[in-house]
Amino acid sequence: MKIFNFLSRNKTNKLSQFKKAAPFIQELFSPANKYRGQQYFRLLAVNLCKHTNAKKVIIGSYNQIQHRVNTLIISSKSVEEENFSFSVDQLPCEGLITKTTCCYTHHAHTHFSNVNLLTDKEEGFIGIPIYNSNNEVNGLLMATFEKTIEKDSSAIEALLQLYIPRISTEIEHTNAIEALKTKNQELSQLHDQLQEKNKQLDLSIIELNKTRAKAEENNQLKTAFLANMSHEIRTPMNAIIGFAEILRSDSLDAEEREEYIDIININGLQLLKVMDNLMDISKLQTNLVDEKPKKIRLNVLLEKMWHHYMKEINLLHKPVDLFLEKGLNDNNDLILTRSEGLVKILNHLLDNALKFTSKGWVKFGYSASDNELEFFVKDTGIGLPLGSENIIFEMFRQVKDKNRQFGGNGLGLAICKKYIESSGGRIWFEKNNEFATCFRFTIPFSKELPLNHKIVNTNKLSII
Repeated sequence: MKIFNFLSRNKTNKLSQFKKAAPFIQELFSPANKYRGQQYFRLLAVNLCKHTNAKKVIIGSYNQIQHRVNTLIISSKSVEEENFSFSVDQLPCEGLITKTTCCYTHHAHTHFSNVNLLTDKEEGFIGIPIYNSNNEVNGLLMATFEKTIEKDSSAIEALLQLYIPRISTEIEHTNAIEALKTKNQELSQLHDQLQEKNKQLDLSIIELNKTRAKAEENNQLKTAFLANMSHEIRTPMNAIIGFAEILRSDSLDAEEREEYIDIININGLQLLKVMDNLMDISKLQTNLVDEKPKKIRLNVLLEKMWHHYMKEINLLHKPVDLFLEKGLNDNNDLILTRSEGLVKILNHLLDNALKFTSKGWVKFGYSASDNELEFFVKDTGIGLPLGSENIIFEMFRQVKDKNRQFGGNGLGLAICKKYIESSGGRIWFEKNNEFATCFRFTIPFSKELPLNHKIVNTNKLSII
């Protein structure tokens, strides 16, 4: 083997003292050698310390871009120190990274004050650059000694040089593995980012489809609403015009004339309701409703509504009973609340109850707690199909097939909801087998009335 011939011929530089390293050298250079990467660096450093009497052996990789050395192993015969990084500018050997061996045979520690490679006990230092396959420096092999190495420096350097090609290969292999890990991490992060973007894109597409479907649905609802509005206006107008024309006849008796006048009045009020609905929904959407709480006699107000709707029931000849349930005594019903909004809410709910109840009964009323009134409107009408309670409070929404039979513009419950929520209350549909429909809503009220506060005349409230 050439290595051992080399050792035998150079007795003058005392390489013969390193013959004890021959088995180790043969093992590391054997094709069957199984040590790779960090295992190889660790084994090599420990054995070099043993065979050269070095205090420490240091193997580091060199980063040309950062111009820094990152130590891969710092080891004595039995102790492995923690790795660290340092700038090449801190090295006292100017040529160490420019392919020149650096050697200090004595007082080596005095040259390394800028980098933590030596302590104040090291006398000798040998540093050898390591070259990659492109003949570029990719690492350093360094050994430090507690005693001077003036006589043995050439022999030690020759032994260290034996391992430079293998160390270079292992550094390239290690760097390739690290680069592959870094690349895999980057690809993994990129994959995660792409997955997240795909999720966001999927969500955006879902939301876009929902928005588009909602827009299409709204367009259909608005189209249906305009058609309904035309019907809601033309129907009472035709009745008004038709019965007004009949009133011209001299053959009518007083009772017939009075009945036709009532029909005209009811249809006129129906037109007013349509116009009020349009005005209310416009005000509510633009937050223009600014009603202040007023002092009212609640029972008197509800009794007035009961009389109004009883008159309508009788006029339409409906076999429907109308009941009023009061939550406060007549002498204790003076409250402070938003009365006009309350009337509009009850009007819409009672209109619906009577419209969809051809026989049976309708009940409305309230119960009172400390600072909240809970109203209800129940009926024995046709009820609501399963699932429709989720959409009935939306604008322009109507239960299918009911509009063709009973009419309506789909604004009533939406107006109720907006009025109630603007007052700080809530409205809901209650399911119960005892009756077809039951709407309940709450509104805040107070019985601590301001001084000199006038009671609102309930006769002036529009109950239509």
